[in-house]
Amino acid sequence: MLNFIKKKKNRANVIFSGTNKQKGQDVLDSLNKLHKGRCDRNAIFYSMNVTDWKAQEDIYSVAEKTFGKTVDIVIMVAGILDSSSLVKDVENDGHYMTIDVNLTATVKANRLAIQYFLKNKKSGCVINTSSVYGLTAGPTAPMYAATKHAIIGLTKSYGNLLRSTDIRVNAIAPHFTPMIPGESYKVARAFGMVPIEDCIKAYLQAIQDESLNGDILSVSHLGTMVEPRFATTLLEQLDDFSHKRREDVLNNLLEEFK
Repeated sequence: MLNFIKKKKNRANVIFSGTNKQKGQDVLDSLNKLHKGRCDRNAIFYSMNVTDWKAQEDIYSVAEKTFGKTVDIVIMVAGILDSSSLVKDVENDGHYMTIDVNLTATVKANRLAIQYFLKNKKSGCVINTSSVYGLTAGPTAPMYAATKHAIIGLTKSYGNLLRSTDIRVNAIAPHFTPMIPGESYKVARAFGMVPIEDCIKAYLQAIQDESLNGDILSVSHLGTMVEPRFATTLLEQLDDFSHKRREDVLNNLLEEFK
């Protein structure tokens, strides 16, 4: 996230969040040092539990109060990797943290962002973070792969619904990055590692390219590509067939926010 904020040459105001206050403060200190003398307050850290609806809702008012402007872009990057052990799999409280952080938090963020843009009658950009394991099987981490597949489904669905509006929802699906933990790092390095800079460029592309909506940008060591919207001609036909129903749902939604 630090590298992404540094890359924003237009000096966007940024509010970023997380549960680790010390790490958040370290990133903020680095940013303040980077922008010293160039602007009053370019970024703030907001400590919160990303799975909490109220906390996510409050971050909008914090951003508006701090910067005196409405929010334009919402990026979800929070994610954890599970081991998906079938041997010692114990459910204590009815929740799997991987699903809560990777998927449920992303669903909440998307719903809140879209509602916010509609209420404020403005354009907006939402970018979710999936993974190569949202595009293929993840046998060593099935639950992680399931959440990343779900994020792609969520992104395609909201982007498709909102395609005729000024609200865009897209996702980045990075392949192996240097952040990958443990033994997987060796496999990733042998297969092909994606520099963080390439991921940053993909996020910027999703922000700047207004033709993208409901699209998935996969980032591999071979480069960045926009994944085909439809895997088969039949699915494209289904999309065309559903056009009238989709427009009815969208019009009803827009009517609620008039």
